[in-house]
Amino acid sequence: MTFAYPIALVLLLPALSLAVWAMRRHERARGVRLHGFGQPGLLARGSTLPSARFTALRQALTLAGLSFALVAAARPQFGERPASLAHTGRDVLVLLDLSRSMNAADGDLPRLALAKSAVLDAVARSPGDRLGLVVFGGSAFLQLPLTANHAAFRRFLDAASTDDLANPATDLSRALAAAATAFEHAGERGFQSVLLLSDGESVEGDVGPPLKRLRLAGVPVIAIGLGTGEGASIPADSSEAPERWHRDHIGRIVQSRLEEGDLRRAANETDGVYLRWSQSVGSELSAELEKLEKRTMSSRTSPERADQFQWPLGLAVAILAMEPLLGAVSHRRRK
Repeated sequence: MTFAYPIALVLLLPALSLAVWAMRRHERARGVRLHGFGQPGLLARGSTLPSARFTALRQALTLAGLSFALVAAARPQFGERPASLAHTGRDVLVLLDLSRSMNAADGDLPRLALAKSAVLDAVARSPGDRLGLVVFGGSAFLQLPLTANHAAFRRFLDAASTDDLANPATDLSRALAAAATAFEHAGERGFQSVLLLSDGESVEGDVGPPLKRLRLAGVPVIAIGLGTGEGASIPADSSEAPERWHRDHIGRIVQSRLEEGDLRRAANETDGVYLRWSQSVGSELSAELEKLEKRTMSSRTSPERADQFQWPLGLAVAILAMEPLLGAVSHRRRK
């Protein structure tokens, strides 16, 4: 036999000691009052006061009931019973921008590092979700299909780099189309969502058609905008470049700014939400994901210890219910 809450057993002896002390104090006070009223022996013959024997029996029953109640509170367990363990979650497809502009640092860290940190913070709070990864720039492809293996997702996310794509531009339409196609082949409608992380500087493609596909499939887009309106300089493509910053065709240092238009549109047209990156965006993102419906991802049957607290609890109730009945019996006999 084991106990789920053994601390209740530790309290058993102090509780009984306190109860005995309270009973004795009550009896002493009662005796003092009786002596003040008259001789207890004479009073006992002509009154309905319970005898010392019945008083002791009632006190013993009270202590026994208290003991069984504390044993029940400790939740005794013995034997086993089958239990079904179900894991619930959602299908979340992460669309990660790997265009050249994601190397820009509006603060201490590049946008890409901030995007990865926000994703990891959010998914750590939802261990039951299935996760997938689409990386995109001027092109897009499914890097990791939906999986419940969060460790594998973290490895793929950590390895994602702007060097992975030959086209350093940004085309949000291709990323959204890749998500729509992926969800057409995996997942269950009503439990799917897209997490889009980008600075929004999309100069190619039309996001309208893929957004329509996602909207008709009931897939909300949660878009995270990275960057600032003031912008930041884009580093050169390689540390071996002759200078630190990337320049345009006429020699000017390229400034990258947050463009929220398509990101807000993606959220609005799919009943999703748009969030601008901040230090608390991970918790905000987690809160938005929690609003989405979950489904049973997997279930299995596993044995668990069977609770048997109902037996001592039943005895405690029966004994404590019996105690006032003894008082009534004693009263009738005294008559």
